[in-house]
Amino acid sequence: MTEVNPYYLATFILYLVVVLAIGVWAYTRTRNVMDFWVFGQDMGPVLATWSLVANFVSSVSVIGFIGAVYVDGYSLMTHTILGLMLGLAALYMVVGVVRRLNVLTFPDLIARVTGYEAARPLGGIVLLASGWLYLIMQLVGAGLLITAITGVPYEYMVWVIGGVFILYTVMGGLVSVAWTDLLQGLLMVGAVAVALIYMMTELGGLSGINFQFAALDSSLVHPTGEGQYTLLYVSAMFLAFFGTILTEQDMLIRIAATRDIRTAKIHIAAAGVILSIFYSGLVILGGATTVALIGSGLAVDERPDAAFPTLITEYLPTGVGVVIILAVMSAILSTTDTRLHATGMTVARDIYSYFRPKATDSRLMGVSRIATVVLGLSATWAAIDPPGTIIVLYGLRAVLLTSAFLVPVYLAVFWSDLSGLAVVLAIAVGGAVGLTTHLMGGGIGAIPSTFLGVGSATLVVLLGQLILSRRERARGGAA
Repeated sequence: MTEVNPYYLATFILYLVVVLAIGVWAYTRTRNVMDFWVFGQDMGPVLATWSLVANFVSSVSVIGFIGAVYVDGYSLMTHTILGLMLGLAALYMVVGVVRRLNVLTFPDLIARVTGYEAARPLGGIVLLASGWLYLIMQLVGAGLLITAITGVPYEYMVWVIGGVFILYTVMGGLVSVAWTDLLQGLLMVGAVAVALIYMMTELGGLSGINFQFAALDSSLVHPTGEGQYTLLYVSAMFLAFFGTILTEQDMLIRIAATRDIRTAKIHIAAAGVILSIFYSGLVILGGATTVALIGSGLAVDERPDAAFPTLITEYLPTGVGVVIILAVMSAILSTTDTRLHATGMTVARDIYSYFRPKATDSRLMGVSRIATVVLGLSATWAAIDPPGTIIVLYGLRAVLLTSAFLVPVYLAVFWSDLSGLAVVLAIAVGGAVGLTTHLMGGGIGAIPSTFLGVGSATLVVLLGQLILSRRERARGGAA
């Protein structure tokens, strides 16, 4: 155990008390299952924008991305962050179509455009796997940070944090999530700005940071790692993260929660501007973190996820550290509660209601809450000994979502005559191929798993459409 910093510990405890208080207040505002699931479909542009910003930035962003910059440099901006931001732009282009369909979840969307209700539990299972992995990532990031600043053993701290976010999410659903997101989004953006300004002052400004970062290794400031990555790899990473934005359950839930199409478009556009600026600053902060730690003899090469926590505890003064802790806790809890809420809704709306179509609203809200608790506790248990670093887990679920959903679902959205059966088969095959090949080592030969998964899904949906169309024509001719 490290020495406890009372200021850091007090900040952490106060933060948990505040978000729990918001959860209790939100419980009194949650009157029915639509409030719990989608804010009664009455979320305004300001709340929706900051809720999306806070949901978007997670422990992957603040801890995982800084750890990735520590290892691989600015190339993260070329594939992962560029993919995410262009994914938001693409979502803006289709949000009107999606909102007019008046669906609540991504499996709802699949069922609507394919005509196959069985697509709801199939899509729900894929989304549950992705959401569960995301919960683990968030808890790992939170546990690493709070253990570093308090000295409390990691396994204990993971359970404390897990218990808090489960409690306030299960009380108020999206009402709790959205209002805590507003607070967390503002704190997060402001605190990272403070950290970046402090580090630029310490290290000679932006040019000073980049000069010292390049002096460590010139490939660190190259957009593709100066030969470290092939164009095929960079393209696959870009596609994987681009696709996650168009296939995330929580993205569609937020579109459904806005009061109209105009609000849905405004919140995506405004969030996109804020996030583009935020991530640019965060990548530079990652370079500054690397320069500061290595220059001070505090290198953490064997565990890059520990880079930012180490910067806070070993390099930054306590006053700045307190501000940064608020930013990281905001990033972690704001995304954790969103994913937890989405997984609970997936179980109730997309899986349970398929098998129990006459379930009452009160029953569905009860199932959502039970699923939230069960999935939250199981993810907390798994986070004690995670199966990989934060960025590794992030890549795994990105490949899964993009491989399964990107091509077949959006083809179905814009191709009205596309066979629903072909779409459902493509989802199953694309998800299975992408996930399997990624777990086998990231692909087959020189072909990355994202291309294999997306390619398989595309091939299946087009071949399926061709075969089924020919059968229909043959039946028509015989008649």
